Amino acid sequence: MKSLVRRESHAVVWDSVNWELSTTYFTLATLQQDYAPLSRKAQEQIEREVTEAMVKSLKYCDLHTESARQPLYQYRAATIHHRLASMYHSCFRNQVGDEHLRKQHRGLAELHYSKAVRLFHILKDAPCELLRTQLERVAFAEFQMAGQNSNTTKLKTLRGALEIMAETRHAFQLIHRELLEEQSQVDPPDRGTEGTGSPDPAASSGLNTQEVQRLVAVFEPSFSFLLLQLVKLTTATKRKPSGAHEEELVKTYKQLYSTLLRADKAAPLPGRVELILSLLGQLGPGTSGGDSEAS
Repeated sequence: MKSLVRRESHAVVWDSVNWELSTTYFTLATLQQDYAPLSRKAQEQIEREVTEAMVKSLKYCDLHTESARQPLYQYRAATIHHRLASMYHSCFRNQVGDEHLRKQHRGLAELHYSKAVRLFHILKDAPCELLRTQLERVAFAEFQMAGQNSNTTKLKTLRGALEIMAETRHAFQLIHRELLEEQSQVDPPDRGTEGTGSPDPAASSGLNTQEVQRLVAVFEPSFSFLLLQLVKLTTATKRKPSGAHEEELVKTYKQLYSTLLRADKAAPLPGRVELILSLLGQLGPGTSGGDSEAS
């Protein structure tokens, strides 16, 4: 890179070298993370080496120059932030005793999760990755809530998790659109005897339906848990005997919980996603309950 001086001199060569450097550091980091040599190195050293390699890979991800590789850079940067967030999430869960270090890991996990979500959100063809990242953020919030003693603090954490759940609507909209497109390819309108072969759904859509099913199977119980806990804690910590806003919140949470509980888990995937979209659509502004706490 030093020999090339700047991109303007040799744009094609610069871009190729940039991409290869990013790829090399990313591969090194993922190998270190996925196949950590714990018998030879301490966990802290592995985490440090993974972070260093990921940061170097990120350095060569050109997110700002418009080119054919820009979406690839965006996807890789989002994946790097997601992997770092997952690593710090795991560190936070497993760290015992050192509260300063736990606080540091929590802050880094939240930072990288938010960056991963922002980048996956820009991309239109990575709804599963976006949804998976957001569900991990919810799980992270749930784990923090389990260690909190105050009902007021727990309620604040739950409301934050519910806001994240509401944000999954964008990913589910993309997933639903792709499922409908795939369905239309499999069951096209009747055109008589025209055409001889059946379309291959795998060729018409890049959506991994098995992955969507797994994510939906994680989403539904997590959403149910949040709603149930919100009902319990909102009722338990309600200061005003007849607070109209909180009464309305509890009513909404109960309706959503009841609908989700009665949902047919064996229903076709497009129908399950459609129901989720309908439920998330009812989480309008104010249904997280943040405003009522400030008042």
